[in-house]
Amino acid sequence: MKRLMRACVLATAFLTSGAASAAATDYAIGTDLIRWVDPTQDDGMANIVFQKALGREDAIHIDFSMKDDRYILGADYKVYNRRYYLGSFMQLGAMLHVEDGSADFGIEGAVGYEYSPFQDWVLSADIQLVFGPDHPEKDKQEPWIVPRVRLMYAF
Repeated sequence: MKRLMRACVLATAFLTSGAASAAATDYAIGTDLIRWVDPTQDDGMANIVFQKALGREDAIHIDFSMKDDRYILGADYKVYNRRYYLGSFMQLGAMLHVEDGSADFGIEGAVGYEYSPFQDWVLSADIQLVFGPDHPEKDKQEPWIVPRVRLMYAF
């Protein structure tokens, strides 16, 4: 499944490659590089990230992760301190965590930095705080911190 997700992301990036700079685009699709290998996240989870600009300083951010019988879906509102794809940002939203047939809702927030190192590509790093679902290692309900580094293709 991981290979399929990677292939889909790379195929989309290749097929929609254009001449516009990342800051002039409205959409981005990519993956969280840390989530693929993070031991606190089931020793890595396949994931995909989608982002849509709402204006020059805000966006909707949606991410989906899965491994075996565990699924995580998050939807956040993202506000930039400078402008879209450039500078620091704050993010707040909700998540749905499904594991072994039971679903938990949670709140997630993040602060980070995002920029476009190359044309059409965006690198984003942040620290996310999650509250709601049980902590993945302690099996009790308490806030947990998740580092994220996303590589996204903007189109």
